[in-house]
Amino acid sequence: MSLVEAPHSRIRSPGARFGRAAIPIAVAAAVLAAAGLAATVLPSGFLSLLLPAAVGLGVIAAALHHPATAVLVLIVAMFFRIPTPEIPMLPVDLFVFLFVIALGSFGLWVTVRLDRLRQLGMLEVFMGLFVLWNFWSMFASHRFPAVVPLTGQPTSVSRFIIIGTVIPFAVFIIGRLSFDRERAVRGMLWTVTAIAAFSAAMSIFHLKGPNALVWPRYMLENDQWPGRAVGVTNQPVGNGTILIFGFLATIVLASRRSEPIWRRRLAVVIAAACAYGVFLTYTRAVWLAFGVVVLAGLLCARGFRRAFALTAGVITVALALNWSTFTSDDRKAGGVGSTSEIHDRLNTMATAFWAIREEPLTGWGVARFTSLNTFFHRSWGPSIPWEGGFGIDSHFTELGIFTELGIVGGLLWLTVLVLLVVQLIRAYRRLPPGRLTAQPLAIMAILAVLCLLVTGVTAELRNFDVTNAMALLIAGVAIGWSDRFVPQARTNPTSSEEESW
Repeated sequence: MSLVEAPHSRIRSPGARFGRAAIPIAVAAAVLAAAGLAATVLPSGFLSLLLPAAVGLGVIAAALHHPATAVLVLIVAMFFRIPTPEIPMLPVDLFVFLFVIALGSFGLWVTVRLDRLRQLGMLEVFMGLFVLWNFWSMFASHRFPAVVPLTGQPTSVSRFIIIGTVIPFAVFIIGRLSFDRERAVRGMLWTVTAIAAFSAAMSIFHLKGPNALVWPRYMLENDQWPGRAVGVTNQPVGNGTILIFGFLATIVLASRRSEPIWRRRLAVVIAAACAYGVFLTYTRAVWLAFGVVVLAGLLCARGFRRAFALTAGVITVALALNWSTFTSDDRKAGGVGSTSEIHDRLNTMATAFWAIREEPLTGWGVARFTSLNTFFHRSWGPSIPWEGGFGIDSHFTELGIFTELGIVGGLLWLTVLVLLVVQLIRAYRRLPPGRLTAQPLAIMAILAVLCLLVTGVTAELRNFDVTNAMALLIAGVAIGWSDRFVPQARTNPTSSEEESW
């Protein structure tokens, strides 16, 4: 498949265009008429059940129509996973149900496109092996049960594996094979943009007001990270990562002259809001990831480098004007000099190194790091308070995986990362500049995965469901377009797609 779309073989008459548009208009009018009739005839209690059910059926029907739609619906559902109430009619969480729908939609789609499976390779093989090793660890016997020792709260190991590993890997494969139209890619970018715009708005409303507009309300009641923008994910690292993804999506969209001018201007506004929301997280891991992404964008973002240059300039000026505050230990004011969180991470690293030496091959068991860090907590050194990081989860993704899944699981995970990075670099080199589905998409995917890797050094990424799924979806889509690109069709960027910043 070439990146150059073939011209239409026939010209539609105005009547034909009107006839095609009249079908959805007629269906929408009929649905509105039926809804109005139901509102006047049916009891209000029954109507309150009927309307959500009708919306749900409409979403399911749209998801079954194409796996790309199903995946985007799943991403939105995962983003709103925490505030979504339980549905008594469903035996599982809504996002798990929608994940099954996405798998079914993809299964139906791929049965008539079996040749697409040839795009899969060793990367997907090692993803599958890593998932199997997780499930083996779940059923194997271990020293500690899957509970939080300090509270006695049980840990759902299967849920932990599905959220942190299975869904991200699955959406990567679906994205690689089925996002084969530019409108699907554009839909993905605007979905990420919409999610990030909501996150940015809630972050700003949370800390700068008005608080009356904040939803969900638990953001205002978060006692674990006071004064920090936690977002819908209720966690500043997860919220900040989503904002960085939104920043990347918006600057890609704003740089495309094929987008209507009002959309490009809207994207610029959302990009600025996302950048400000990143600052409001007051989280060093997020700030570091954002800084690394901006610097990497300056080096490789052909076609929209100006946006990164402008952002880097603003950051530099802000740091120069507020250097004393930035280097202080006042986290609420934006200082990075506090040491308690650093002590926490150093001690969890010391515990992980000890645990790997004790159980090197198969590890202590998936989702067991919290128990291990409670009963065998270690200190990094005599100058580090022993109680720092006591009883918490791993805050270094790779060390957590080596601790829980041993050398076997850790090497499988590292192989997945290496193969993923190699495929992304190949996509960057293979795809031409210019079109939305070419090198800009590959650059965004590289920067999204880079952001994930940086935050993974200070946080356990397997706890962050929607961020993992979003990053791997973007990566899968970019790699898929690289797979289908025909080098002979390489063209120079057109004036409609060159940088507009």
